[in-house]
Formats: sequence, C-alpha cells, structure tokens
Amino acid sequence: MAAPLEEYEKEAGCVPILHPEEIKPQAHYTHGYSESLGRKSHIDDYSTWDIVKATQYGIYERCRELVEAGYDVRQPDKENVTLLHWAAINNRLDLVKYYISKGAIVDQLGGDLNSTPLHWATRQGHLSMVVQLMKYGADPSLIDGEGCSCIHLAAQFGHTSIVAYLIAKGQDVDMMDQNGMTPLMWAAYRTHSVDPTRLLLTFNVSVNLGDKYHKNTALHWAVLAGNTTVISLLLEAGANVDAQNIKGESPLDLAKQRKNVWMINHLQEARQAKGYDNPSFLRKLRADKEFRQKVMLGTPFLVIWLVGFIADLDIDSWLIKGLMYGGVWAMVQFLSKSFFDHSMHSALPLGIYLATKFWMYVTWFFWFWNDLNFVFIHLPFLANSVALFYNFGKSWKSDPGIIKATEEQKKKTIVELAETGSLDLSIFCSTCLIRKPVRSKHCGVCNRCIAKFDHHCPWVGNCVGKY
Repeated sequence: MAAPLEEYEKEAGCVPILHPEEIKPQAHYTHGYSESLGRKSHIDDYSTWDIVKATQYGIYERCRELVEAGYDVRQPDKENVTLLHWAAINNRLDLVKYYISKGAIVDQLGGDLNSTPLHWATRQGHLSMVVQLMKYGADPSLIDGEGCSCIHLAAQFGHTSIVAYLIAKGQDVDMMDQNGMTPLMWAAYRTHSVDPTRLLLTFNVSVNLGDKYHKNTALHWAVLAGNTTVISLLLEAGANVDAQNIKGESPLDLAKQRKNVWMINHLQEARQAKGYDNPSFLRKLRADKEFRQKVMLGTPFLVIWLVGFIADLDIDSWLIKGLMYGGVWAMVQFLSKSFFDHSMHSALPLGIYLATKFWMYVTWFFWFWNDLNFVFIHLPFLANSVALFYNFGKSWKSDPGIIKATEEQKKKTIVELAETGSLDLSIFCSTCLIRKPVRSKHCGVCNRCIAKFDHHCPWVGNCVGKY
C-alpha cells in the first residue's frame, strides 16, 4: 500500500513540505524589509536614527556619519544581523559599496538562518544587488542554515532573472542542496508559473534526476504541489512518468492519492504514449503524435473528396445524400475528438491548402486535359504550378529568420544584460536565452525567436519573418 502523503510534510523553509502555498517567509529574510522602505519617511530629521534603521531606509549620509564616528561595519546587531545584510535585503547599492569599502565581510553569515547577504538579496529578488555582491566576491554556492544555496532560493521564489544569471556565472544547473533538492525540483514544487522551470529546461537540466532522500523526480514534486503548469512542461520535456521514488510510488500514484482528475488523465495519457498500461489499438493510435499529425493533415483530403463524391452520385433523393453528408460530419467529429490536438490550428490549414491543390490537379488531369489547348492553356498552367509550388516550398521549409546563438553566447548575453540592469523578460527570451532584437518575437508554435516577426502563418506551416 502506498504511504500517505502526510509523510512528506516537514518543517517550513528550505525543507520540502506537502503544501507549498502554506510556506511563510522566514523572519530574517523579511524583518526590516517592506515596500515602504523604498520610500523615505516624511520626517526630514534623521539625526537620531540608529545605523540599522538608517541602513534599512537608505539614508546614506546618516550611515556615513555613524561609521566615521567609529561604528564597526562588521558588528552584528542583537539579532546577529550585519549592516551588509540590511543593505542587501533593502537593495541599498550605494551603502553596500560603502560598507565593503570600510571592511564589511561580503560573505558574513548572520540571522537565525545563518545566511549571507547574497542569500538575503536573492530571496528578495534583487538582481542588481546580487550582481553587485558577486562583483565584490560573494560566493553563491555557500549554503544557508537550511541547506540552500542561492540558485535554490531563486528557483523557489520564481526569480527567473537571478536563476539565469547564476547559471551564466557558472552555477551547476543540477546542483543539489543539503536536502538533496535541485533547482528544477524546487521550481516544480514552489513556483506555479512557466518560469523558471522553462528556463532550467532550456539549460538542459536533468529532468529525471531523483532527490537525495525521497528519490522523487521533479515530476513527483510537481504532482505533490498540484503544479499543473510545470507538469505540462515536464511531460513535454520527456519526464519519466514511470519513475518510482523510494517508496515505490510513481507520479501517477501520487496524483491518484490527491484525487486530482486533471493530473491523473494527463499522466495516464503520457504513459500510454510511451506504450505503458497495455492500451487498446485505438489508444495507441491516439497516443502516437506522428499518426495524429497525419490524421489532421489527411482529414481535409478525405472530406473534400467525400463532399464531391456524394454530390456527384446518381441518386435523386436529397434525403439520402443529406444522410450521407451527416455521416461525413459524424466521421469528422470522431476524428477531431480522437486525434486532433493543440497543433490542429497549424496542421489543419496546411492540410486544407494541400488538399484543395491535390483535388484541383486530379480534376484538371482526368477531366480537362483532353479538352483544352496544350500551348495556350496547359503549358501556362503547368508553368504557374511549378512557380506556385516552388514558392510554397520556400515559404514552408525556409528559415524565416530564426535567431541562433551558441551556449557561450547565451551565457555571455545573460551576464551582460544583468550587469547593465537590462535582464528584463520583456527583452530577454527565457526559452531561447537570447536578447530579443527590435521587432523580433518568440513564436509559440515554432518555439523559436524569429527576427522581424510578423505572424505564424498556418497556411504555409511557418513563420513570416525576416527572410
């Protein structure tokens, strides 16, 4: 019998628990920080403020006054938190630079979680602070009191830009924390959005790696968290739906324990697509992506022929023909429900285009060939046909302007954008890992960034772009 899910429940923080939505921020990652600290108080007299409060609010002159008067910047407060921690969590770049110039230790541990200032900045999502601290030598691979390094914290809290920067600076995308969890596992478990999971998958993360203690894969953790967005991404990336954890549970077993119909159906479909569960012949065909594509492309050929064939039958009763057309409609409904998928919007128009051309040429050859003049009708028609299919082939198979980059170029771009304060997902593609040029866009159908993107044309099965 499968073990109850409650056995996965642990302490809050960097240790996995059953319900990620119940996680509360740790005290020393939020204490002294709030959105209001980004705005100075309406009180103009800061002369009575202690250095901790002045640091939190970014009152540079007051902080310098107290340091020049003899305050030791390395001295932690009564909560064992240094000034560099407070400056980092509140994104006070000028104060961080000043404190380090005065001898502050960039990787000093502090707070209840025994964390570095870089941990604090990472969890808060301050990319500019992460960049600055690392320029001063901060080590992102150090672990905090809960066993997490910076990349694990960034993945947990959905800070995609920081994840990208840390990987570009050399952090291992499959690094395990002290709890045996990789960044992908944390992203699958705690971040219910496309990124940073999509970003990690683009960096060729090991999607089927099991954690150190439970042997859960990222797919297990996504199921435990009910993270349907990430489940879809992991299945598309080839996650092993049959992987078993230390208790012998597959992701499907966990989904059944949670009684989540959506997860159960999608995991079962994924298993059947790989030939598990002894599916019926029809289910095997439904699970075959290549066969589904052929059905979607072939359906217009069959329908157009049947429409013409029925109309041409030597039957006087339109009732019978109406019933036959009803049978065609029923057949299309069956095919669409059984074999059509999300790629239908791209495959069907292409199938319709090819089908209309095919039956046009069949009609021309068998019905008109002997009745029309070859030089004045057939020859120009053939010439135009050659030109038509040449241009169609070029439109269908040519590179529309795919933006390409090597692995090193991608990492270099990430570092440059981060260090210039420009690593914004509006100009950076987290799938292709490139800076998007002006007028370029990521095509959701082709899954590539296209230069001078206009639109994806389903009638030619390709993008309309630069070329």
